[in-house]
Amino acid sequence: KKLYDERTSVERCNGRLKENLTTNDLHVCGISKGTTHVYLNAIVLLATALAVKKTQASKEVA
Repeated sequence: KKLYDERTSVERCNGRLKENLTTNDLHVCGISKGTTHVYLNAIVLLATALAVKKTQASKEVA
């Protein structure tokens, strides 16, 4: 059950990367440039999640 839940969350993240952060429409030459692009998109996805969580936490305190 836990492994299935983790798989679901990974698939959700992959979907967000593809749809919202244009990982699906990558237009760079070379694997290293593509890898860098995907890593930067993953960092943006994590930063967004952290910002949302911090915003929600500050609203609960206030």
